Amino acid sequence: MKIFITSNENQLIGAKVAKNSIVRRSKYSEEDVQIILESSVPQLSHFFSKPYLRKGRMMTFDKNDMQSFTLLRFYIPELMGYQGRALVMDPDIFLIRNGLEQLEKFDFDSSPIYARKGLQKNSWGSSVLLLSCNSLKHWSLKSFIEGLHQGHIDYDDLINLRLEKSVASLETKWNEFDDIKQDTLLLHTTEKLTQPWRAGLKLNSFIPPLLKFIPRAPIYKIFGKDLTVGREHPNPEVSKFFFSELSNCIEENIISIGEIDSGIEKKFLRQDLKDKLKSY
Repeated sequence: MKIFITSNENQLIGAKVAKNSIVRRSKYSEEDVQIILESSVPQLSHFFSKPYLRKGRMMTFDKNDMQSFTLLRFYIPELMGYQGRALVMDPDIFLIRNGLEQLEKFDFDSSPIYARKGLQKNSWGSSVLLLSCNSLKHWSLKSFIEGLHQGHIDYDDLINLRLEKSVASLETKWNEFDDIKQDTLLLHTTEKLTQPWRAGLKLNSFIPPLLKFIPRAPIYKIFGKDLTVGREHPNPEVSKFFFSELSNCIEENIISIGEIDSGIEKKFLRQDLKDKLKSY
């Protein structure tokens, strides 16, 4: 099984921590886990150049959005030459404990795609995907991008896997949203505002509107909830885990202090990150 972590420069520190969490707690080596950057895939530069369909409206995707990597998950079967088994993950997902190898025993009799069920009706969480690349020859990043630009494909349907004939269900422990439970294997810090490394930073990402067209942020602000500035994660154990993992990456020279300083300067990382790390 080949493992891919899709990312951009904004989330690269998270991706490196994610990769190290896998190498530390599984049989998979550095070579088995690959970080794929949005900037390394030329097709994506075309995506940012034109309006695309999202939730029924044509809009433009900001190339500097912290989630500019999301379409990369659909590129992996092509990258694999439509052969073999791949685990595809976002850069804010971390292996909590041993057991990742269990995914190699999953069969693809009912579907070439495994994902956890999403929070919305008729949706799947495609942030973690176990794929049989042999059966996904219809996944073409270029074709998907063209369909988005032409309004034939809605980004919301694509990202929630509604265009697929079948999806097999993963237990939530394989993509646990912002919680560490007794059986959690992959922790997903899915809430952009509470990612532990982003507290205090201005959010540079799409905020879904209410009822498809009502701006959400101003309404929430009236009720005292700011959707534009990062805050501490509500679960201290999630923050503790991340900062401990990041500290280990620095100690092992997987991430340099120079990278941390650069991330802080670019406002990819919270301004007090080095102070936070002193406790770890």
